[in-house]
Amino acid sequence: MLARYMLLNYTKTFFIILFVLFGLLYFYLIGEVFTVFKQKSIKIFLSYTFNLLPLVFFYISAFVSGLALILFLRRLIQKKMDLLTQSFGISPLSFSFSIIVFSLFLFLVNLIGSYELYAENQKRLYVIEKEYRKAKELEKGIIRGLWLLEEKNGEKGFYNFELIDLSTGNVYGFYYLKVAEGSIKELIVAQRGLWRGENIELKEAKIKNLFTGEEYVKDIRVHYIDLSQIRPLAERPEHLSMKSLFMLSLIGEKIGINQRYYLYEVLRRVLTALLPIFITISISWMCLRWRRLSFSLLGLIVLFSYHWLSLNIIKSFVENTNISLTLLSLIYAPLPTLSLKGLYDLGKGFRV
Repeated sequence: MLARYMLLNYTKTFFIILFVLFGLLYFYLIGEVFTVFKQKSIKIFLSYTFNLLPLVFFYISAFVSGLALILFLRRLIQKKMDLLTQSFGISPLSFSFSIIVFSLFLFLVNLIGSYELYAENQKRLYVIEKEYRKAKELEKGIIRGLWLLEEKNGEKGFYNFELIDLSTGNVYGFYYLKVAEGSIKELIVAQRGLWRGENIELKEAKIKNLFTGEEYVKDIRVHYIDLSQIRPLAERPEHLSMKSLFMLSLIGEKIGINQRYYLYEVLRRVLTALLPIFITISISWMCLRWRRLSFSLLGLIVLFSYHWLSLNIIKSFVENTNISLTLLSLIYAPLPTLSLKGLYDLGKGFRV
C-alpha cells in the first residue's frame, strides 16, 4: 500500500513538472519558428517540435525526476511520514523503493530511445536548422578529406579521398601510399573512380614504383573494405545509431580512424540514460538523511551539472589527447560512487 501511494503521487508530480516544462518550450518554439526561421510554415513547426521534444525528455528527465522527488518528499517530511515509517522498522530504501524502480523505467526508456530514435531526432533537427532556419544548402551522403589505413603482410597502405559521393560510389581526388619497412614503396594517384562493394575502380591512375622509378598510367582496380562500412563516416557521431557506432568502434583501428570518438558517443548516451537512477538514489539519500529542501535542491543542481561537465571534459580529452577512454571514464566516477553510497545508507537506515 505504501509503495503504491509513493509511486502514484511521485509520478503525478513528475509528469506535472514535465508537462509544464514542455508547455513553456512549446510556446517558445512557436516564437522561434515563426520569427527567427528563414522559412516559416505549420509543417516545419510540427516537424521541429516532434523531433525536439523526445530529445528534451532524454536530456532533462533526470533533472525532472530529481526535482519531482524533492517536492514530493518535502510534503512527506513535513508530515514526518519518513520518521514514522522508520519507527516501524521500514528502512529508507524500502520507503523510496518504488521511486527508484520508476527511475529504472526512465533508464530503460532512454536507453531504448538512444539506440536509434534520439539520433534520428537529432539528425532531423540538424537538417531543419540548416535548411529552414539558416537557409543553407545541406550536403547529404558526401565525405570530404577522408584518410583511411590498411595493414597487410607487414605493409601499410594509406588511402586519401578528396570527396566520396556515397549515393553513387563516385570518388574524386584519390591518393594512395604503400609503405614497407618505413619507406614509401608505391604511389597511386587518380582524379576519379568508382567504389563498388569492396573494389575501387580507378580511371587513368598514375602509378609510380618509388624503388625502381617505374611510372605508368592505366585503369586499375583496388581491393579494400566494403563501401557500406564507411557510410556512417558521412554523419556526425550524435546522428548515428548505436549499431553504427559499435561498427565504427570495432573497425576504427583497422582502417585508421579515431574510434574513441564513437566509443565516447556510446558512453555519453549510456551514462545519460543512467542519470535518472544516479540522481534518484542520491536525492532520496540527501532528502531523507538531512531533511532539508535547500540542501537537496543544491545537490540536484550540482549532480546534474557535474554529469554534463564531466562528459564535456572527457570529450575534450578524447579530441586532444591519446589517453584511453577507460581511464578518462574515471572523471565520471564520483557520480555513480555517490549513488552507491546513498544506496548503502538508505538500506542501512538513519537514526530516528
